[in-house]
Amino acid sequence: MFSNDYQQLTLFEQVSTLNNLSFEQPLKFLGLLKDHFHLAAFIPDSFYKHYYSSLGTDRDYGLESMLSAFIIKNLLHIPTISLLRIFIVFSPYLQEFCHFSSIPDESVFSRFKTDFEKDIRSLFDSMTPYILDICSSFDDGLPPDDPSKGLSSTLIYDTSGLKPMVKENNPKTLASEIKRFKSYAKTIDNKDFNPYAAAYKNMPKFSAANRDFKLDFVNGHFGYFYKFGMLTNGFGIPLSIHFFDDEFYRCLPADFETPEEQKYCFDNASLLRALSEFLASNKGQFRTFMGDSEFDSYDNFSLLKSWGFEKVFIPINQRNSSASSNMDTDIQGTPLCPLTKEPFKPDGSCKGKNRSLRLKYICPKSVRRGSNFTTACETPCRDIKSTVTTYKYPDKDFRMYPGIQRNSEEWDTSYKKRTIIERELSALKKDPSIERPRTLNTASMRSDLYFAAISKLIVVILAHAIDKPEFMRNISAVMRAA
Repeated sequence: MFSNDYQQLTLFEQVSTLNNLSFEQPLKFLGLLKDHFHLAAFIPDSFYKHYYSSLGTDRDYGLESMLSAFIIKNLLHIPTISLLRIFIVFSPYLQEFCHFSSIPDESVFSRFKTDFEKDIRSLFDSMTPYILDICSSFDDGLPPDDPSKGLSSTLIYDTSGLKPMVKENNPKTLASEIKRFKSYAKTIDNKDFNPYAAAYKNMPKFSAANRDFKLDFVNGHFGYFYKFGMLTNGFGIPLSIHFFDDEFYRCLPADFETPEEQKYCFDNASLLRALSEFLASNKGQFRTFMGDSEFDSYDNFSLLKSWGFEKVFIPINQRNSSASSNMDTDIQGTPLCPLTKEPFKPDGSCKGKNRSLRLKYICPKSVRRGSNFTTACETPCRDIKSTVTTYKYPDKDFRMYPGIQRNSEEWDTSYKKRTIIERELSALKKDPSIERPRTLNTASMRSDLYFAAISKLIVVILAHAIDKPEFMRNISAVMRAA
């Protein structure tokens, strides 16, 4: 800014220079976006057909123009549609970029999000294969000893939720419930009574404003959320987003004692739906899976093994620690009597609701009495009237030895990389429309999240275009390098 020739500059000239510096950078970024991101190449044909046929007459605003406006909104973190419209009205450069001859009303933008939410998701999904190719190419070019080597073939899953502005999310609502049960606890004089658990049990299971906002435990606190699961690769790039719908909740228990118990059940069950949907079109590209202990179950390890994952980083959850048997087994995996080492008798398999497949074995000296078994053993190993029963889980070995030794140095070093999905979720929620949704319309909320994810993928494409793959998660660095 200041010359080495010691020329005297007026205050007006200094301010003009600063204004030009701050103005030229976005213009260069728009040029970079225009030259290297070809939106039409990713828009599915079904999106074009739906957009232009649903009205029955010619559209005043082209599909690419509408999408470009939303992309600018998310890339520049413009918080509201009204402010986006003001930006476009006063910026001829944005009007030219979006190809707007006239500016759409706020209602046009709002209806676009709700009417074409599924198509916006299809746009996000259509960009995923191209992003996977970019990440794979970057990974292949890394030296073998690079810490980031192999991250393109790593899949990470985690859950989060959008927290809408509903009455039940007012802190005073829960505080008043807790206060009421604390007063009740004093009257009954019961030391075992937990007012916090009682308040949780008494709260409605969903918001009165929208049944899709469920009572849950998300991001370390208690509230009403529109919950979703997200998949990223090891570089933290969002690849798939799956919202929890009514069909998902209908398959799960309706009542829980604590929010932690509910979170475990919901998160654990969500892995099947999220991965089966994504791997249907991307199977075979991933060899390593990472998740937190909420996804620890025999069913999930069985699924991950069947999908071809060679290494699974999921810590053991204490909820499942009592499910395994400590009995010795023979070479075929049959439990042995702890006293005589005689093999137990197989008694079929069983699988209750929300339970993993179990193979049932009974004491070798069992005798059937009607519909039940008793033991004829003279020295029974357990003090029970019925026969001794034990269970084996077919996928126990893969759960205990998931392609890598637990608590090893490699485990500790690799598992730290899982936190990148938490940073990515945090970055997504910095978008104003995601951080505090101002709408109760779930279709609009989904569209906002998909647009935020699309903007993340665009940054990857631009970083690749300028040969700066290290900037693939940093839009500020890409703008500076433009």
